[in-house]
Amino acid sequence: MDEKVLRDLKLAFACDLYETIKAARKHRDESVFRHTMADEDGQMVFASVFPKKEIMEFPDMTEEFVAKLKTFNLLGVVTDGESGLDMFLLGGSNKPFTSLTDTKGVMKCLEDDALVAFLQLYFKAKGVMIDFTVMTHDEFLKAVESEVFKNTSFSQMQEAGDFLKMMEN
Repeated sequence: MDEKVLRDLKLAFACDLYETIKAARKHRDESVFRHTMADEDGQMVFASVFPKKEIMEFPDMTEEFVAKLKTFNLLGVVTDGESGLDMFLLGGSNKPFTSLTDTKGVMKCLEDDALVAFLQLYFKAKGVMIDFTVMTHDEFLKAVESEVFKNTSFSQMQEAGDFLKMMEN
């Protein structure tokens, strides 16, 4: 996989997730919070933070999965609410996610392989049929641009452009 594509995906995901982390800080007594990415046509995609002690109560976990857990964990979930779900351990930290002070801190917690698998299902749920794992960075940017133009209003594109300019500085 192109390293620049992976970097862009991680940055976009971390930026999005960081907004949810900042909002979760307002509820100091909550140790579990969710970042919903899609909830369409019966399909739900979300990332959720769980302490290890709560995850240990989940049924049917493998020893390999348990061995990767940290004190606080980010799970990616894709489900249709009926036939089951796909769950990914996207990353973890021994400090609460709400203690992270910027997007780079979020990026450091993420596991590349799990994030890629999760994002592939997310894109599929959103109806975006691109295989970013085999694309060059230029191909990826063109595919993303095409999807943005298909699914984004002009005002949203302006906001996104302003955000990207801010990120460059």
